[in-house]
Amino acid sequence: MTQFRSTSGAAQDRRLVQTAVKGPTADSQDAVFLPLEYDAALEFRQEHDGVNFWCGTVNGCGRQLFTRISDEKIPHFYHYGESEAQCSRAQKNRGRLDIEAPIIWAELKCWRRGRDLPEGQVDFFDPLDRHDARYMHISGPVGTRDTRIVLGDVTIMQVQQNAASARGREWDWFVHERNTEVRAILDSQGIAYAQIRFVPTATSATLQVFLSTPDNVGDWGRISRYVPAPNRAPRPPAPTPPVTSGPASGHRTPRPRASEPTWQHTPTVRVPAPRSEERIANEFKDAIAHLEEALVLEDRKNKARCARRLHALRKAHRESLSSDDNRAIKALLKRASTS
Repeated sequence: MTQFRSTSGAAQDRRLVQTAVKGPTADSQDAVFLPLEYDAALEFRQEHDGVNFWCGTVNGCGRQLFTRISDEKIPHFYHYGESEAQCSRAQKNRGRLDIEAPIIWAELKCWRRGRDLPEGQVDFFDPLDRHDARYMHISGPVGTRDTRIVLGDVTIMQVQQNAASARGREWDWFVHERNTEVRAILDSQGIAYAQIRFVPTATSATLQVFLSTPDNVGDWGRISRYVPAPNRAPRPPAPTPPVTSGPASGHRTPRPRASEPTWQHTPTVRVPAPRSEERIANEFKDAIAHLEEALVLEDRKNKARCARRLHALRKAHRESLSSDDNRAIKALLKRASTS
């Protein structure tokens, strides 16, 4: 049985890098995740004896990394010979989520070549004040088609501006399935986009894209099979309710008598489209996994955010949960509130 060893030192160090890319140079996109368990991390080190690890150039500083495994801290990568303060990614560690950027960059380079587009240059936008807002822009020479990738849970103002622009309608968009807010923005603009997700493995993850079919059912598959759909016309804005003006004299309109009918404006209530049971189950699975990882890392800020998300899901879909699932989620939330 694997052992997990940690002390209070893990809670004090918020700069633990859990992901890296392996290969001869920092330009590699072969992303890996160092297991959090002590014994599993030792096995990882033995299996990768002689392999070079780097703080990848897509969302890192490009310097070489080494594994650090001890009883004092959670197993992690560290920058050899220089201070961690020189790497911005080390200051805002997201654990497993940090491998998503190099994985999708590696996949999209092949996908763009398959469409006779240049690999292009990737720019990685990551505002400091937004924990999960990750936004990638792949740009090629003038006259070629750009690609935009939105990762994370929150909307960036730049995404909204780009989606509303004329140039934004000419880009290829890829949006994480959990980012419903950005997907709603693109839907309102009539912009076609691909939903993506990452399926974790023991030490990495695989990228999948949702592939639509003629019967509008679709399934998840490799990004090499994705063909962008044509854009639609932007959705027209909702009509504004009529404004009734009072008499020009400025006198107050007399109140109608009891026998006279009164006119009342009934506001239009927008009912959200129902979500499938499979999608709700995936949201629960994703929220539980993120909260458990935050508890292992003892990341107080991320733990509170993940707990709020899981609490909201449980409140909204409590009736669809089994009694065992409900008790398990309730116990996990209690554990998060007391740790």
